Amino acid sequence: MNFKIKRFYLLLLFPLSSSIMLANSLVWEMVKQEMGVAVYKAKTDGRVAFRGVGKMRGSPDALAWIIENPSGWNRWIENFQSGKLLEEINPNHKVFYQAISSPFPVSDRDVVYESKIFRDSPDKVRIEMKSIKHPKAPPSIGVRINIIFTRYHIVKLNDNIIQVNFETLSEPGGVIPEFLRNWASENYPITLLNGLRAELIKLEK
Repeated sequence: MNFKIKRFYLLLLFPLSSSIMLANSLVWEMVKQEMGVAVYKAKTDGRVAFRGVGKMRGSPDALAWIIENPSGWNRWIENFQSGKLLEEINPNHKVFYQAISSPFPVSDRDVVYESKIFRDSPDKVRIEMKSIKHPKAPPSIGVRINIIFTRYHIVKLNDNIIQVNFETLSEPGGVIPEFLRNWASENYPITLLNGLRAELIKLEK
């Protein structure tokens, strides 16, 4: 299979109330450990959620800023095409749009989602995301992804190190072979957390 197509599938599988309850009820099983990231999976209603856990240098607030900064998405989101802030409801509640390119003959994907930041303590930041409909969202460029939940738990371990737990469950839409979907999901947390790790290093310089 074409390598570019494989890399694209990493992006297809990217929360609150019922979404949080679902995420909290999952039973996680370790899949592998690679490039400083431990990957887990959990089955729910015929779908598979994935988790990545890794450590990196930086602060919880710095990482939250990177995650919600559209101008930097092209540096750590693979096959990123475009994206923007649709609405800032308040500093901790925003609505975003992202579009992802894909190689022919796979349709391009996009997503509209809300992001909420919760500061559980000075050393703990939680970001919860899920798909929503929004009046300012542009027409879909192909297939619209449904994020059931995506969450980041960011914990400060000491002055220089944070631990990041990334969990996600989504419906990428369209026709995607099951084995490719599973392969992509297992690698997506590794790609994402290492991309964020590199961004934090740049921010500190």
